[in-house]
Amino acid sequence: MCLLHPDGAFLLRLRDEEKSSLPSPGDPSAGEATEDSTRPGSLPRIRVPHLGREASTQCSPVASRPASTPIRIRDWTDLGAGPAGLIAERLLADDVADYISFRAACCPTDPRAHGVLDRRFYPRHWIMLMKQTGGAPPPQPYQRRFMNVNTGRCRDVRIPLLRGHGAFPTTEGLLVLLDQSTFVVRLLNPFTRRAAELPPATTLLTQRELERGTPIVKLLKVTGAGLADVSTIAVHFRSIETVAVAKPGDASWTAVERDAWIRPAMSFAGRFYCATGNAVMVVETGADHRPRLALAAKLASPLSRMMMDTVHLVDIEGELVLVDRRTRFVDGGSRRYTVYRVDLDARKIVPIRGFGGHAVFIGLKLAIAVSPSVFPSISADAIYLGFDELLTGWMDNSPIHLMDDTSEPRDFDEDTVSYGPLGVDDHLSWFVAGYRS
Repeated sequence: MCLLHPDGAFLLRLRDEEKSSLPSPGDPSAGEATEDSTRPGSLPRIRVPHLGREASTQCSPVASRPASTPIRIRDWTDLGAGPAGLIAERLLADDVADYISFRAACCPTDPRAHGVLDRRFYPRHWIMLMKQTGGAPPPQPYQRRFMNVNTGRCRDVRIPLLRGHGAFPTTEGLLVLLDQSTFVVRLLNPFTRRAAELPPATTLLTQRELERGTPIVKLLKVTGAGLADVSTIAVHFRSIETVAVAKPGDASWTAVERDAWIRPAMSFAGRFYCATGNAVMVVETGADHRPRLALAAKLASPLSRMMMDTVHLVDIEGELVLVDRRTRFVDGGSRRYTVYRVDLDARKIVPIRGFGGHAVFIGLKLAIAVSPSVFPSISADAIYLGFDELLTGWMDNSPIHLMDDTSEPRDFDEDTVSYGPLGVDDHLSWFVAGYRS
């Protein structure tokens, strides 16, 4: 059954007139992934409808069937290894979620047999949405809703490992988990449930930091994470101003940079980038040297921390793009936004106009690009601000339309966007803010 909004797009906002037509988190038609309780440790069995605009071209009315016509059910378990392997290979190249659904239906192969760093199984483009404060609890403990920002599809996934952990997403779709009692860091693929253990983050703390009196769970809050190379994870801990790397099985973290003002940090094309007050930097790893920060590109001008200037890195169709946000005291004060493409070969940033039709949501920790062709309620070539504390001030209008240099006032009410029905823009603004509520 195709569940469509009249304009062909899936909207997460549950208005009164839409509640009867949109799936709820406990509804199987919502694309939930639920664990089969009869098979301990089994993979999710998933049904996922297309919920973005593309659904309008893939779903058609079901022709009526005479009552006497028998219903033919295909037994996928007897599909030969050759056809099954070919189908699985093509599905995996497109979306690991479809691959897992296919394997669960017809083949005993368990994707958890592959390591969490096997890039073929990364759930790219899938983001974990905020768990709303109000409303009914999920039908299963630790169930979270994920959305594919390239298609608009949603599915519910149960993740027992979230218990007692803080979670931070990477651009590869993985989750970096911090155990709130032992401070061990874990890397998790939420769809295959494959996890790897990394060293305790406490190995990075200095005696001076331990004597500050700040709770360790706040000192070690993850504010950036991703791949530094094919087998190395990089993490940014803003409270202790440290970027560190480790591999699964390492005894301790290796500090790459300490006492550095870094905003923000993310992985792009298999490497870890971050921005300082003067430049975009990249973590370099190699057998012949210790991990280090190297120059990737200079900023047009230094940032002013006093004026709360910020920069934001985002991947748009395989290009690293930088959004420069500055304060200007003209007509009572406002923000100026400039967009650049990071030319990694020339080690410089190049001004560009707009986002090539995309919209970009920016937060102090994360940024993400989406297409209005998938979410028609989102404006093209616009900047949407996250719900971070420093991005909800009286000068922070949102969205900002780059092509005509206009913006819309935003009346931010945390109670409304935490407890009330959320639209796609609300969910994305909470995602890039890191769910500060």
